[in-house]
Amino acid sequence: MRGVDRILIVLAGLLLLLIGQTIYLLNYRRQVSQISSQLSFIMEHESRKLVATQLKPREIGRLVRKCNNLLSRQRAMGEQFSRKNQEMNLAITSLSHDIRTPLTSLDGYLQLALRTEAEQEKGRYVALAQSRIQQIIKLVDELFLYTKLQNPEYSLELQPVDVMEVLKRNLFTFIDAFAGSESEPELRLPEYSPRVMGDIHALERIFTNIIGNYFIHGEGQLAIEVEDRQEMLCIRFTNRLKAGSRVDTEKIFTRFYKEDPSRTRHSSGLGLSIVKALMEKMNGHAEAGCTADTFSILIGFSKRGEEHSDEHPSQG
Repeated sequence: MRGVDRILIVLAGLLLLLIGQTIYLLNYRRQVSQISSQLSFIMEHESRKLVATQLKPREIGRLVRKCNNLLSRQRAMGEQFSRKNQEMNLAITSLSHDIRTPLTSLDGYLQLALRTEAEQEKGRYVALAQSRIQQIIKLVDELFLYTKLQNPEYSLELQPVDVMEVLKRNLFTFIDAFAGSESEPELRLPEYSPRVMGDIHALERIFTNIIGNYFIHGEGQLAIEVEDRQEMLCIRFTNRLKAGSRVDTEKIFTRFYKEDPSRTRHSSGLGLSIVKALMEKMNGHAEAGCTADTFSILIGFSKRGEEHSDEHPSQG
C-alpha cells in the first residue's frame, strides 16, 4: 500500500499542477483578451487612456509596456502633425494675405492708368503697378528659396570668401535708402580682410535681408561690428527699436513671424528665417538679442579656410 500511496500523491501533485497551469493559462488568455479590448476601445474612441492590467506576469507586463510606448509615440506624432497642419494653415493664410494685398493695389493702379488720359498721371500709375509686381516677385522668390532650404539634401558650395568685401558691396546697394533715412551706418570693421567659409550669393542674401529688416522695423543708426572669436568670425547688427515695438527673440527666426501680423509692410515674414537657414547651411549660426530699446542680430561664420587669405578673393 505504501507504493500505491506514493503513486496517488504523485498523481494528486500532477493534478494540482495541471489545474494551476490551466488557471494560469485561462488568466493569461483573459488578460490578453482585455488588452485587445482596451486597444480596440482606445483606437475607436481616440481615447488618451493607456493599457492597464490587474495581474502582470513578466510577458504580459512587457506586452503592456510595449503597447503603451506605441500609443504614446502615436499620440506624439499626432500632436506634431496637428501642429504642423496648423502652422501650414497659418502659413497659407499669411501668404494669401501678403500676395492678395499687392495684387489688389496692382489691379487698382492699372484701372486708374486705363481711365486717366493725362500721360504724366498714367505714367505714375504704371510705375506704381510695376512696384507692386516687383513686390509679388520678391514674395514668391523668398518662398521658393525658403522651401529649398528646408530640404536636408540641399547644400551650398562653400569656399573661402572675403566677407568684408561682400558686406561693403551690399551696403552700397542701400545707399539711397540710407540717404532717405538721413542716417549713415556706424561701421566698426577690422582693417584686415578676414575670410570665412561661405557662399557669395548666400552671403549677399543674408546681408540684404538683415539690412532690409532694419529699414522696415528699426530706426536710428544701424551699427555693424565685427567680433573675431578664435574659430568664428561674428558680425553684429544693432539698431534702435521703434517706439512701442515688441520683438520675440525666440520666434523671430521662425517662418512668417511678424512683429505686427495686421501690417505686411511689404514683408513676407521669411527674411530672417532665410538668414538662419542659410547660416546653418554654411556651418554657422544666427541669434537675436533685444533690450528695452535696441535690437541686434549676430551671425557667426566658420573661419576655416582663413589660411587661404593670400589667394585672390572669390568672384560672384
